[in-house]
This record gives sequence, structure tokens and C-alpha cells, in this order.
Amino acid sequence: MKQDTEGKRVRESAPSPNSQQVSKPNDAKEDLQWDMELVLVRHGTTLWNKERRYLGHADLGLLSGAEQELKTLQKKLQGHSFARIYCSDLMRCRQTLQIILPESALTSQCSLSAKPPIMEPRLRELHFGEWDGKTYDMLKDVALYRAWIDEPQQFTPPGGEPWIHFVNRLREFLDSLFAWRIALEVQPMKSNATPPSVLIVTHGGVIRQLACMLMPGHDFWSLNPKPGEAFRIQLRLIGPHNCIARLLSH
Repeated sequence: MKQDTEGKRVRESAPSPNSQQVSKPNDAKEDLQWDMELVLVRHGTTLWNKERRYLGHADLGLLSGAEQELKTLQKKLQGHSFARIYCSDLMRCRQTLQIILPESALTSQCSLSAKPPIMEPRLRELHFGEWDGKTYDMLKDVALYRAWIDEPQQFTPPGGEPWIHFVNRLREFLDSLFAWRIALEVQPMKSNATPPSVLIVTHGGVIRQLACMLMPGHDFWSLNPKPGEAFRIQLRLIGPHNCIARLLSH
């Protein structure tokens, strides 16, 4: 068994919870022409993260000192232009966005988004229902919890969200993102052109699942996003629900 940053324990050999692959093998060449870049940011630390409690749809804010925790990422994003910005509508993500891209940066010419940030409920963490706020030690003797740990696709926390609903809403989000990119109807980019960049401020489980859906070979637990950490995924769209992807650290 292993334990991740939010208190969840899983078997080392657990199968990937991903139910659909939407990309081809990640064998893209370095000189491939990319259509879009996603910058995926996990929100900063909350009290429940620190106490290793499950945190799904409960709307906690960041701990005091979040500005210092996110300072490095804020500096990295200075001057970066985003074609679109998406943010989970939960407080911890909204506060993270306000810190890493304050309103003054969003309205300045040097760091301009084509549109105001979009608060996106589909980017919420998995809903843990009655297990929200609980720790592994509080739940370890519950039979349903232990079954859910081994097969989250087959079991659902009491009052929580079935895994297939979690996957489907993220698939719908990706579909809408791909549709937006196609609808831009821009001329083919030159080899040295910068692809549109999209900032997504969300949750650890969402980042893991998006990586699974975009990167064949990635298990749900292949990534362990730390609070305030960012990843970049470059995408080449090659058909409906189909892309080539490359994962980079930010």
C-alpha cells in the first residue's frame, strides 16, 4: 500500500482508474508542431491537506502563508500570455489563481488573457461524500472504504460521486476545450510559432486523471502533484477525441 498527499491509500499494483484513452502513444518527436499547451496547476495547501484528510467538494480556503508557498509559481507565470484560463469554482482554486495571476496581471498588456477566467465546476475534485474530512485511520476498518481503495471504479463513497461521473465530466471538459481550439480556425502555425496556452487551476485528482486520459501509459498514480505545483502538457490534435501529447514539468 502507498499513501498520497491527500491521505488516500492505494495498492502499488492497482489498475489505472482511467476508463478511456483519448490520445495515441506518447512517442511524439521533439520537432512536432503542437496545437495547444495546457498548464495544469494544483491549488495551494489547505488545512485538510496538511492534516491528510480527504478533501473533495468541501469548500475550504488556503492556509495563511499561501502567497509565500505560491511565490515561485507566480514568478514563473509573470509575462505569460494565456489564450484561456479555467479554474475550479472551489475557493482553494480561486484563491490560488488570484495569487499566481492577480487581477493586475490579467488586465495588463504584458500578461493578457483573451477572456476573463472561467470558473468551471467540471474541474472540481472527486466528491468523497461522507468521507470528506475523514482520514485513512478513521476509515481503514470500513469494508466499503477498503473495497473502494482497491477498485474506485466499482464502488462509490456514501453520498459521493461515482467514478464514471468524475471521468465523464472531465471528458466533457476536454471535448469542449478541443472544440474551442478547432473553432479558432487559425492558419496553420509556422514551425517557430507558439501554440495557444491554456491555464487550468484545479485539484490533484483532476490533474492525475487528465494525464491518464491524454497520456497512454500513465497510471492514475504516475503523477503526484504537490500543492502549488504545475505541469505542462503539449497537445497535437489529430482527430475527434484524439491527440498526441507530451508531458513536461513547468
